[in-house]
Amino acid sequence: MTPIDWLGVETEYRKGLESNRKIAKTYGISEAAIRRQAKKHGWVRDNGQVKRERVRAHFAGIALPEVEDQPEAVVEAIEQAASDDIRDMDIGLDNARLALGLVNKTLRDLRANEQACRLLMADAKNLKLLTETNRLNIDTIRKIRGLDEPGGQEREMSEAEIDARIAELRKKL
Repeated sequence: MTPIDWLGVETEYRKGLESNRKIAKTYGISEAAIRRQAKKHGWVRDNGQVKRERVRAHFAGIALPEVEDQPEAVVEAIEQAASDDIRDMDIGLDNARLALGLVNKTLRDLRANEQACRLLMADAKNLKLLTETNRLNIDTIRKIRGLDEPGGQEREMSEAEIDARIAELRKKL
């Protein structure tokens, strides 16, 4: 019988990024064995909170919070997971900015072309699509940058509100 890599199990458990079921499967043990060891040795499951705090700090441009009371392997794993998330969010931020720029260019080009502008206004679906795409890109950038109020939920616009906004934009064009 192969000895169990309890340091590896503990590291995965404390990181809190994988379920006990997945950890158990990876290390060939039962979930109950993981729970027993965690209770016996006082392992604290992070559930990704430290990682999220590190990612938020990165995008807010503030000092990264320290990872306290964790084995070095857990600290390294959390830092790697945070780095992966930061890299992915940087890609998302670049994509949202690119898409926002494309929508802006399209709207500017349409405004300069009177015939295209009339066609766009004749088919409100296209204007609605451009408006919604613009909003989604701004929302994505705001979320990645942490510009929204903590815990605040933006209210979705109703169809009537969107239609009213489109009518308002038509008047401006």
